[in-house]
Amino acid sequence: MRFAEELLLLMRDGQTGEPLPLAPQTERIAFAGAVLMELELARRIDTEVDTLVLHDPTPLGDDLLDPVLADIAGEARRHDVSYWVERVAERRGEKIRERAIARLVEQGILADEGGGGLPALTRRVSRVRRYPLADGTWRDDIHLRVMRVLLADDIPDPGDIVIISLANACGLFRQLLSPAELEATADRTALIGRMDLLGQAVTRLVRRHERAAEEARKAAHRPPEMPGLRLVGSVLEVMEGEPALFAKYYRELGPVFRIRLLGRDYTVLAGPEANRFMAREERFHLSTGDLWDDFRRELGASRFLLGMDGAEHHRMRRELRDGFSRALIERRIPDAVRIVRKHVDGWKSHEPQPGFHVLQRIAGDQLGTLAAGTPAAAYLDDVILAFKQMMMTLVVRSVPGVLLKAPRFVRARRRMLELCSTVVAEHRLPDRPEARDLIDDLIALHRTDPAFMPETDLAACTLIPFIAGIDTSASAAAFMLYVLLTHPELQERVRAEADAAFADGLPTVEKLRALDVTHRVAMETLRVYPVFRALRRRAATSFDFGGFRIPAGAELFLAISVPHFLPECFPEPERFDIDRYLPDRAEHRQPGAYAPFGFGAHRCLGAGFAEVQIALTVATLLHDNVLEMDPPSYRMKIVPAPFQSPDAGFQFRVTARRGG
Repeated sequence: MRFAEELLLLMRDGQTGEPLPLAPQTERIAFAGAVLMELELARRIDTEVDTLVLHDPTPLGDDLLDPVLADIAGEARRHDVSYWVERVAERRGEKIRERAIARLVEQGILADEGGGGLPALTRRVSRVRRYPLADGTWRDDIHLRVMRVLLADDIPDPGDIVIISLANACGLFRQLLSPAELEATADRTALIGRMDLLGQAVTRLVRRHERAAEEARKAAHRPPEMPGLRLVGSVLEVMEGEPALFAKYYRELGPVFRIRLLGRDYTVLAGPEANRFMAREERFHLSTGDLWDDFRRELGASRFLLGMDGAEHHRMRRELRDGFSRALIERRIPDAVRIVRKHVDGWKSHEPQPGFHVLQRIAGDQLGTLAAGTPAAAYLDDVILAFKQMMMTLVVRSVPGVLLKAPRFVRARRRMLELCSTVVAEHRLPDRPEARDLIDDLIALHRTDPAFMPETDLAACTLIPFIAGIDTSASAAAFMLYVLLTHPELQERVRAEADAAFADGLPTVEKLRALDVTHRVAMETLRVYPVFRALRRRAATSFDFGGFRIPAGAELFLAISVPHFLPECFPEPERFDIDRYLPDRAEHRQPGAYAPFGFGAHRCLGAGFAEVQIALTVATLLHDNVLEMDPPSYRMKIVPAPFQSPDAGFQFRVTARRGG
């Protein structure tokens, strides 16, 4: 195990394995120091007072170390140690971190078991407090080894000296030790930090960047503001539904700017840097605040997944992940196809169909059947109406609360909760089939930990599979269908793939995974027509971003779709180009560039399920039917809330049946 890997593990909570909050630049400097120290111990480089000397340019056959060694070997002039630490940090620090994570995942030490996009210690490793190595041996947990050196006076080996030196330079011990322990170990950590010129250089650079950040905080002014009318702010421009709106102001105002909507002030964080910040720092600095409190109360629940944060949220995601997994829908391909065909059978040929609404019904029925074991077609219109009204009134807050007293909404809400109660009751029947689903997992959680999942919360949680796709995957499928109806050449390529998948009956998992053009059309659709233009959050703690101090309590928009429309991320972003996702281009692989399902701790739990659901639904529609836009001249208009979706003008009709 390399120093960079062990340092990354030390940068995580010793119990949960989740990352500790460190400034990104501090991390990059530390990883640069780790690689350079490794090269020094491997006798590839040597450090002198005024210069870093190349001793042996022979590669070590290691993808963490060899790129840095090649950089040093390719430099004609000699430079001092600080120069190389800073250069490696700037050019390769992030890549070193990403590769270290990947290697730890490959070794079974880290895994994304919570579905949040940031791997944590596997259950096995966190239990035994040792790491499995490639040679079949085990190595003691880095936290244990460091604490033995600092607190039990164990004699450190050279590797422990390196890690302690880097950790001290990063200020990690301020998070890992109590104030009394910090004071007691100060002399020992300082002594170890002075043992190597590289460790001293890392410390100097970290302190320099800390001073620069502090000066920037003192000099920071308020972020610039989006233009808008005095009373309503920018609400009119926002409600026009232009997907690239925030990208326009990102280019004009930078990665941090303010927006005023109906008398409320929000700070917008935008661009690839905001997405990278969210992926790494959301759990430390951001929360959902009280955003979902009124929604939760309307359901009579004490907690609701979308409004949870921290350890409780992480645990709830872990409990629900199997019920929203890609594996679930891949096991149930026949049921997912049958539901599409059942709904299409009810469409009259040549009769216009409300595109978004019929796909909402298909998506809701699929999720209800697959994740909750309950066909819900009879309830779906009520669920769709009640959910949208509650979102617009209690979460988005763009319509008055009095609408929740309207008879139509009251009936829809009653029917929605009736569905939830029915689902729970059916899952408690003694003769229920053996196959487990998400509702079974919820009921089991209630039985084993009623304090965490009280019975009063079961109905609200039961609603999750029904609402999970009626605005998100349904919107994506509707946008994709619009794209195919306006790009005949792409439609034919997707239909050809669908026909091949259905050639021998229903598609297999292997045939679904082979839908190359279909998946790339879906990916480009999610780029051009993102379902999530921005995500609401609240600053749980004060933090620095983009040269500004974001105060605790600030209401935020994380404009995650902005990079989708930036030429530096996606050249010619206005062009619909499915070749962006081919291996030789892979534009979506740039860190922070592509965010169809969000980032960080609240990344869409059902992202894998949704990817399969969207592709399978569209493939089934095109294999079975010839579709045509109605009218053919329609051009997409977007409804921006509660999630971005096609407007009611998007309609299509079946002009011929091709056979299922």
